[in-house]
Amino acid sequence: MRTLLTFLATLLASTSCWPAPGKAGEGPTPAERADALRRHGLDPATPLASRVGATPASVLKMFDEAGAPAPRAHELTEAERRKLRAAFEALPPLHRRILGERLRTVSFLDGMPNTALTSAVNADEPYRLFDITIRAGILGETASEWLTWKERTCFDVGDSPLSVSVEAGGLDAVAYVLLHEATHVVDDCLRLTPEGAAERRGAGEPRPTAFTEGVWADRLTPSPPYRDPLLDRTRYRPGGRVLPIGQAEALYAALRRTPFASLYGSANCHDDLAEYVALYHLTEVLGQPYRIVLRERDRPILAYEPFKSDLVRGRAGQMKRFYEVGP
Repeated sequence: MRTLLTFLATLLASTSCWPAPGKAGEGPTPAERADALRRHGLDPATPLASRVGATPASVLKMFDEAGAPAPRAHELTEAERRKLRAAFEALPPLHRRILGERLRTVSFLDGMPNTALTSAVNADEPYRLFDITIRAGILGETASEWLTWKERTCFDVGDSPLSVSVEAGGLDAVAYVLLHEATHVVDDCLRLTPEGAAERRGAGEPRPTAFTEGVWADRLTPSPPYRDPLLDRTRYRPGGRVLPIGQAEALYAALRRTPFASLYGSANCHDDLAEYVALYHLTEVLGQPYRIVLRERDRPILAYEPFKSDLVRGRAGQMKRFYEVGP
């Protein structure tokens, strides 16, 4: 039986939905689109919030094969449905448009060991559709609470007086998580980060995109200016681990020297995009804070706001496309 940590690493790898092999510039035809929608029962005219459904058997099988306790289906309350509806409405225009065409179901589970999973319904077809599965527990959390929990999983506190927290306002956590996952769908459809198919086929490195040029050497390796041995050891990196919290100050100093919006965003180019878009939207559009604070016995000793960093903000111009209205 694989450990929970190994299982989570597998899930993290699967959340980025790699584009299928294809020639540069190649896209699905209208006939391929119509066929996929028909066979998989998706009507793009249905409201996004109405697409709550059962978790796909293929997703449940992942948990079963990993030997993890079986998650349970969660039936949304009316209050939770309102939160989900608001989360869909808060998405950037491009996300809403692409999800309208590509999202088959969104489902919620109690007892998921990870927070969310985006999976392709028909990964080998030209016109791919997607399911998003979310841990139901986040429906009762704010973005600040959930991001704090997530950040703390990077550190072993032990007997240290140090603690880390994230101040991100009172936005519902589900709004943040949905935006992150939806960005993976947008990325897959528009190829905003390099496709992984060429690497898997041994065909050499895929070409960088506007977002990854000069930042990523390949999907998992930052360009030389942004490599750091401490960042390379975080739990989000291949072979990484939980670090002693005594190294937190040095770790965030290293993060400051990169254009990544979060530690999680430094893991790979796909989550770099998803985190950047989510945190840009949180701070620049929704007007919420995003501040990482390290404290010693409740006394702040470090505060870092990535979207006040020139390196991070240097990529903000690429966010314009997400807010353009129209086809």
